[in-house]
Amino acid sequence: MKKTGRILILIAAILVCVLLNVILFLTVPDARLKTSVFWLAWSFTFPLNLAAYVAIFLWTGKKTGDAIVQMPIAYWVSQIFCVIYLGLGILFMYFPFKHVTFPLIIELIVTVAYAVIAMYAIFGAEYIMSDERKVKQKVLFVRLLQNDVEGCIAYATDPAVKAALSSLAEKVRFSDPMSHPSLAGVEAELSATVSEISMQLSSGNVAGATELIRKAEIQLERRNSRCIILK
Repeated sequence: MKKTGRILILIAAILVCVLLNVILFLTVPDARLKTSVFWLAWSFTFPLNLAAYVAIFLWTGKKTGDAIVQMPIAYWVSQIFCVIYLGLGILFMYFPFKHVTFPLIIELIVTVAYAVIAMYAIFGAEYIMSDERKVKQKVLFVRLLQNDVEGCIAYATDPAVKAALSSLAEKVRFSDPMSHPSLAGVEAELSATVSEISMQLSSGNVAGATELIRKAEIQLERRNSRCIILK
């Protein structure tokens, strides 16, 4: 969700709270305004509810940005619990509950549930996003290597060299995409060989490029066999 949209929703929530308070104090009997139950329910329904709502908005905006999908899970959590707080608050403020114990227990249960689910949603979203970033880093080598090999084809004028490069690019494409720290050495060698292929083709050395393509295929096989061992 864009920053402007988040701010507008937050302003709308505050305005709704103000309007509900106006309606509330105009319609609730004066006798109810003097009870502990009323003010307990009011404090959970408005100040605490709004504070939690704002906190969720600020946290998701700072930490998860646009989050996993366009709406963070925590955003929907705040919406659901906002409605629950409102419903319980109206119930406790309008109906003649005489003792504060039962409303307090219910409100505390809801608050604890709110906190647990909100924290789970926020940190769960962060964990997933962090995991996605790690996966992208691990598959980056194969993607870049395929792009480099395909780039070499543009410099090849010999049909046999083009066919060999196309075959190498296809082998790279169907290689295990997940990299690993223990593969750093062989992957560095493979990248260097592909760079040498590009240089040989640029200088017109077909024989040198052909020999390096075979070398790259051997290095790729070594890399992929190590991937199988690491699983």
